[in-house]
Order: sequence, then structure tokens, then C-alpha cells
Amino acid sequence: MEALALMEKTAAQIADLRSSLLREMATKARLRIDEDKLIAGLASKLETGLGPQITDSMQRVEEVVRAHERRLDALGEKKVTEMKETLQEATKGLERAEKTAAQLKGALTWAGVGKVAVALLPLALVGLAVAVLLGIGGQLFGVGPVFGWAWASFAAAEAWWLKLIIALATVSGALGVCWAVYRLGRKLAEVYRGW
Repeated sequence: MEALALMEKTAAQIADLRSSLLREMATKARLRIDEDKLIAGLASKLETGLGPQITDSMQRVEEVVRAHERRLDALGEKKVTEMKETLQEATKGLERAEKTAAQLKGALTWAGVGKVAVALLPLALVGLAVAVLLGIGGQLFGVGPVFGWAWASFAAAEAWWLKLIIALATVSGALGVCWAVYRLGRKLAEVYRGW
């Protein structure tokens, strides 16, 4: 028991010693900095150490800015010159158009319009005849009924692939007829070119 009492006494002494050491260390471990002295010292060191570098950097930046300004000025002058040339060419073109319009002002009279209309009359009649013939020809050859039959077949078909076949056949037939009419028209144009 004496040993237990001695051990408890020693443990208590160690705990007291530990807490007193911790308090003493806490008071000594605190670091106090005078901010004004620190700022003054760092500012002077930064000023002497970085001052020349900062001035050199500022000079380089100013030189780069000046070089860019010179390039922009040169580019602006070049663009202004190009625009002036373009506007001068456009002005010359407008002046020529104005002179041509003034010359043509009295050239086309009502008699001239009548002559042009008389000259275009045969072409208009031929166009009308071709349109009528194509309409009658379409009815004679059954273009309308063929398309009606194709549409009815398409609507009646239930399978998608059958609808696709009907649509492709109808479109192919229409394109074939258009191609044939085009080729025939080209042939007629070559035959009657000198007419």
C-alpha cells in the first residue's frame, strides 16, 4: 500500500510539474510582432530590391504600348486610304451610270415600246401555244390520271416498303418525262436556231 500511495504521490507531482511546464512554455512561446516596424522594414527592402525591376518593366510595357499605337495608326491610315480609293471608284461608276441614264432618257419612247411589244408578240404566242399543248398533251398521255392512280396506290398500301417503291417509281417516272421534254426542247431549239 505504501508503494501505491508513493506512486499516486509521484503521479500527482508529475502532473503538477507538467502543467507548470506547459504554462511556462505557453507564455514563452507567444511571438509578438510589431506590425509597423515589420511594414517599414519590408517596404524599404522591397523598394530597394524590386524598384529597379518595376521601373524596367514599366518602361518595357510603355514601349510595347507605343509600338502597338504606331501599328494601329498605320493600319488605320491604310484602311482610310483603301476606303477613299473604293469610294472614288464607286463615285466614278455612279457618274458613268448617270451619264448613260441621261443619254437613254429620251431613247425609249412610246413608239419604241410599241415596236418592242410587236417584236415580242410572236414569242408570247409561241409560249402560250406550248403551254396549251403541254396541258392537252398531258391529258392525252394521261399524266393526271397516272398521278391519281399512283396516289391512290400509295394511300392503299399498308407496308412501308411498298409505299417506298410506289413513291420512288412515281418520282422516277415524273423525272423521266421531264428529262424527255427537256431533251426534246433542246433538240427543237437546235433545229430551229436560225429561224
